[in-house]
Amino acid sequence: MMEGKESFFRSTNKYRLITCSGAILLIVLLIIYMHTLAPSPNRSTAQDSLTVQVITMRVDSGWGYQIWINQHPFIYQNQIPAIPGHHVFHSRAEAMRVGSCVASKILRHESPTITVAELQQLGIAEANR
Repeated sequence: MMEGKESFFRSTNKYRLITCSGAILLIVLLIIYMHTLAPSPNRSTAQDSLTVQVITMRVDSGWGYQIWINQHPFIYQNQIPAIPGHHVFHSRAEAMRVGSCVASKILRHESPTITVAELQQLGIAEANR
């Protein structure tokens, strides 16, 4: 009669050992998986490798620009920003200067807004009116 109880305890202990081993293995695998997802200081993230592109375009009777980030459209600017009313850039070069200024702000993780003073510094004639 003792043998039956002894084998029951052995099988129960074996079951506990297998269950605990499986749980520990699962926890270790989860920790490894989470570690591979967490950004480390040595690993670059998607934000660290931004690709910002400025594309000029013809609009109305002038020029505008688009900003693409990592090959996705981000800004569609069909008029001069910060100037009330609907005023377009007079040349492709003007649109590119302002678009490039906005792109550099994005790369520095700054707000992509443009002020009238910045437009004046970039030589945009409409900003002086």
